[in-house]
Order: sequence, then structure tokens, then C-alpha cells
Amino acid sequence: MLEKKYSLLLFWLVSVPINLFADTDWSQCGTPVITPDRSIDYELFATQIEADTVISENKDYMQFSGQVELKRESQHIFADQLNFFRQPERLQASGNLVYLDDFFRLEAKQLSYNMETSQGLFSEVEFQLFENHLSGSAHEIRQLNADLVELYQVRYSTCDPGRNDWSLTTAKLSLDQASGFGTAHDAVLRIAQVPVFYFPWFRFPITDDRLSGVLTPTLAYQEEDGITLSLPVYWNLAPHYDMTITPIWYDRRGLQLNTENRYLFQHHRGALHLSWLDDDQYLDERWYRRWQHEAGIDQTVKTSILIQRVSDSDFLNDFDGLENIEDVDYLPSSIQINAAFRGWDTKILFDEYQTINLDKSIASRPYQRLPLIALDRQFVSSSGRVMADWDNEWVEFDKEQSVTGNRLHIVPTFKYILESDAYYFKPTLQLDLTQYELDNNTAGDNDISRAIPLFSIDSGLIFERQAGASANWVQTLEPRLYLLHVPYEDQSQIPDFDTSLLSESYNNLFINNRFSGADRIGDAKQLSFGLTTRLLEAESGNEFFSASIGQAFYADDRRVSLDNTVDERDRSNLITSLVYQPDPLWDFQITSVYDQEAKESAQTDVSLRRHDAPSAFNLEYRFRRDSLEQSTVSFVYPVSNNWTTFAKRQHSIREDKPVQNLLGFAYESCCWGLKLLFEESSDNNFEETDRSVYFQLTLKGLSSAGKDINSLLEDGILGYQPKF
Repeated sequence: MLEKKYSLLLFWLVSVPINLFADTDWSQCGTPVITPDRSIDYELFATQIEADTVISENKDYMQFSGQVELKRESQHIFADQLNFFRQPERLQASGNLVYLDDFFRLEAKQLSYNMETSQGLFSEVEFQLFENHLSGSAHEIRQLNADLVELYQVRYSTCDPGRNDWSLTTAKLSLDQASGFGTAHDAVLRIAQVPVFYFPWFRFPITDDRLSGVLTPTLAYQEEDGITLSLPVYWNLAPHYDMTITPIWYDRRGLQLNTENRYLFQHHRGALHLSWLDDDQYLDERWYRRWQHEAGIDQTVKTSILIQRVSDSDFLNDFDGLENIEDVDYLPSSIQINAAFRGWDTKILFDEYQTINLDKSIASRPYQRLPLIALDRQFVSSSGRVMADWDNEWVEFDKEQSVTGNRLHIVPTFKYILESDAYYFKPTLQLDLTQYELDNNTAGDNDISRAIPLFSIDSGLIFERQAGASANWVQTLEPRLYLLHVPYEDQSQIPDFDTSLLSESYNNLFINNRFSGADRIGDAKQLSFGLTTRLLEAESGNEFFSASIGQAFYADDRRVSLDNTVDERDRSNLITSLVYQPDPLWDFQITSVYDQEAKESAQTDVSLRRHDAPSAFNLEYRFRRDSLEQSTVSFVYPVSNNWTTFAKRQHSIREDKPVQNLLGFAYESCCWGLKLLFEESSDNNFEETDRSVYFQLTLKGLSSAGKDINSLLEDGILGYQPKF
């Protein structure tokens, strides 16, 4: 009983740091960090008290003096004197008073504790919490009742004992278990003994409950915006909805107000994002609105809503650092309902786009689908060899100054599958049935019907042999043949609602339509050949090396196109792919699309990567004939135990301008860390280049200030893993 109530008081003393910095990395610290085994039930262990002298005047009073030690398993109390009273039941200790266990150490001048009223007093306290690497002091700690503890003149830090790189002091700290909150008065943050921030009063949770309050401020500098300062405020309105208000001051633009409003109900969840700014640089009011909602009415019906609008075409580019904002040409909005019943999958979709890039022609802008209705089902025989898919879709398309109308698309597909570990043979028959009812079709009739059968056979063999001196490798040889026959039908009168020509790749050699969408069914008398070899570890099956080469051969010209051109080639470009992984750390890949007629590359991708956390290295080259040529080199390198450097150079060879350049470093000590980053980037059209400088100061166990550099580096450098 004695030890149980004493431990309750200690729990209140350490409850603040436990909730403030769980999951923090303390590997740089000299003092060890120990995680307690909370499964131990100390009620099973008896309490023992040893002392040089024991005096008991009567059964209600006992005095222990001279090297007093109270121990209960790993818990110890040392003192020069300890007095125990039964009426009322209370405890007093003084003289070199020390509490010690595997995870916590406390020194105090004296202790007084009433077990019946749960009231207690510590004076002149020094403490160390090993689990959360906390050390500090308090002039006095008072437990007023079983739920409320008050600490006076408190100082704590997460630095190693004897080092005060930073510390937080408060005149008074109240911890209330009943409310789940703590309250601090006259709190001062000091860095190297220099006061840098003052909090007259703030509240914080001592449980996992959310609490309204000020969040971490951020500071950055950008050429276009100047200095930017944000101060987010969290408002916990109710258990099922809250709001984050983030005013951002731009040196060259003015004050921007951003809000995120979240809600969560039994079957509904969502968020409303609003942004508003009277822009001094743009000389106009600018805003952004986004509402995202999801609902699961039951296990079979789910809905989602996304509605977005923006004031002007430059907003997304100017403020792409805001949450959920990305610089795009078209801003989508949609409403979607998905349902499943009796084996059928149903989808109803309404979607539209706000054109952001006004340089895009009307012809290139996407159509609105108002609505799309799809009904699909798959049938499988008991043997699993016969499969049938039945896909149905009806769409109403709309766009200004364009052909509009609706499209009914019905696609039954029948497959017969023969396969084993050594081979596969999959003939497929598909019938494409399409009906259009159009308006303003200047290229032809408004009522168009199309019925095209598609027949294909996908077949392959898999040969294996043991390789290596000790037969510890398995090498495969996998030839693949794909036969495709699709008759030609003139489709030039059909508008292009949602169709595009697929890119050339190894996998696309073995599909039955070279177009995405339903407005074009490519004619084909085609035989595709592919050959793949792999090298696998015999025991684990891990792939060490793979190489593929493939090409399609055509018996006829391909007359179906989106631009009324005819492809007269008798074969496709030669496509090769190579992947080499000598160990889990290294990865080397090459893919190539080679134009044999022009005797030049049409597409090339090369990448070399090594990821060995916390270090990373990436080397990449991307080429698309007549459109893109870029090189990228990036790395994260820990120079020492404390210092890490990171850099990236992504350069457009075609425009001779940077896509994104990054250069920075991180310094991490036991209890604080600093990141500094320089960024140089171009807009999508390579017309403007922006340069920015970011910093992030982290006080472990407290908070961080500055730009969130981690998210920028995680997006920019593959393999980057932040330590703080």
C-alpha cells in the first residue's frame, strides 16, 4: 500500500514529458534510454525496509534512521530518516532522499505524504526520467488530491545531465487527471541560458485527448514572397470535429488566412479547406476552396465528394506549399458512388475540371462527365479455367465549343485459361459494342454505332535450370508470344472524349488495344514476341537479375488513329528492359525504346540507386524524343554521427534550366537538431526560376520551428529518411 501510493505521485511528476515526446530518437545522447516493462505487477512483491536504527514508541508510529532503504523489487527509496504514521496513515522522509528504479531517479530535500487524503509534498526536487531522456528540477511539488498535482519553479530539458543547450522553465505547472489537461504559467524557453520565448499561460493534454492551442510556427524566405511567417492555431470544437486556423504573413503579399475544418461521424468523414488573401503583389483578392467528403452507408455502398475552386490561374503555382495544393493544369472536382450487390459492381461518377492553365487550347481540355454510370460483373467457372467479364458503361460528355453527347459502351469478354508452372495458354475473345448519340458532330453523323470483335492468344513457356558453381542460383528463360487480331473499322467520325495513345513499353506489347478509353479500338493483325530471363536465389527466390526484350510485328498498316494518320511500319520499336540488384542496397535499371527505322532512341530511362539508411544515392536519366531530356543526381550522406548533408540536381538538358536543385545539411545533437536547405526550381513552362532558403530548428521533446524540410526532402530525394 505504501509503495503503490508513492508511485502515483511519481507518475504525475513525469506525465508531462511522456506525452510530449514519445518516439523521439535519443541515440546521440550519452545517458541511456530505457523502455520500461509495464507488464510487471509490483503488487506481487513485498516491501522491505532496512535501517541502522528503528524506533517504535507504539503501534501507530515507526521511525527509521541511519542509511534507510525501502525497496520493493527494482524500486528503492534511500533517506537518512523515514517516519511512518498509522493514524492517519502518512509518510515522512528527509536527509539525502533518493528514489531510484530502472527508469527514474529523483532526489529531494524532504517528502511528506498522507495516504488517506492522497496529499503530498516534495521540496527541492531534482529528477531524471530515463525512458524519455528528461532531467530537471522543481522547487516544490504538491499533490492536492488523487487527481491534481502542482509543481512550482519547474525547469526541465532533454539534454544530457550537465548540459543545458535548451531548457523550459515555468513558475507553476498544474496537472489535472480529472480534466486530462495540464496548465503552465509564466513559461520561458531558453537556448544556452538565453531567453528566446515567453508563454504567459498555456494548456496541454496529459492524455491522448486533443486540446485547442497554438501549434508550431514556421519561418521561410522565398525570392517572390520574401519572408513568410505562419502561426497555426488548433481549435478542438468537439470530439467529432475540429478546426486549424493558420494565418500566414508574406512580406511582399500581406496576410493570408487558411483554415482546415475536419469532421468525423459514424458513417461520414471529411475536411473543408479555405484560403483567402488580399494580395498586395497581385493587387486583387485571391482564394482557394476544397471540400472532400467520404461516406460508407453500409458495407456495399460508398460515396466520395471532391469539390475544388480557385480564384485565379496563378494561385496554385504561387502557393503550392500550402497543404493539399498542387500546381496542375486542371483542377478536378467529382462526386462518386460505388455499390456492390449480388456480384455486380456499380459506379456513378460526376466529374468536371476548372482550367488553371489558360494557355491550353479548348480542344486539349478534358471533358466533363455528367454523369458516368458503370455496371460490371465477373463470372468464373468451378474449374477456374473459363472466365467471363461483362462491363457496361454509359457516359454523358460535355465541354464548351466542342462536340458533346453520350456514349454507351458494352464489353463482354470470354477467356479460357490453361496454365502450370511451365507454361500458360490464354485465348480471349472480346466484343466491343459502342453507341454514340452526339450533338454538333461536324466530322460526321450524330448517331454512330460500332461493333468490333477482338481476339487474342497470350502464351508462354517457362524454362528453369540450376546455375552457379554450387547450384545456388536458378536461371529462367521465358519466351512469350501474343497473337492479336482486330478488324479495321473507320472511326474518324467519332470524337475523342477520353482517349489517348498508350506509351510504348514492354507490357503494352501484350494488350489488345493500343488506346486508352473507349473512343478508339485499334485495328491489328499483330504478333508480339517477348523474351525474359531471370536469375533467382535458389533458397530465397529473390530476383538478382532480369532482362527482357520484345517487339511487335504487323501484317497490315494500322489505320485507326486520333489524328487521321496511318502507321505503315511493319514492326514496332524494339523495347528492352534490364534490372540488376546485386544486393538489397543496390538497384540498377535500364528501359529503352529504340526506333530501328530512324536508328535512334525514342525513349530511354536509366537509374542507379543505393539506399542504406540513413544514406541514399540516386542517379537518373530520362529521355523522350522531341519532348523531354532530364538528368538527376541526388544523395543523402552522413558525414559524421552528428552531421548529414543532402543535395539534388535535377536539370532539364533540353531547356538548359533547373527542374529542382536542393542543397543543405542537418546537424543533430542529443537534444536538438538543425536543418538548413536551399532550393532552386523552375515552373512547369521553365519561364521563371524561384530560389528559396528554409531552416528547421528542432528541440527534442518540445517542438520544432521553421519550414517542414522533411516533407520537401522526402518528395525530392528518393530514400531520404528523417531522423528528427
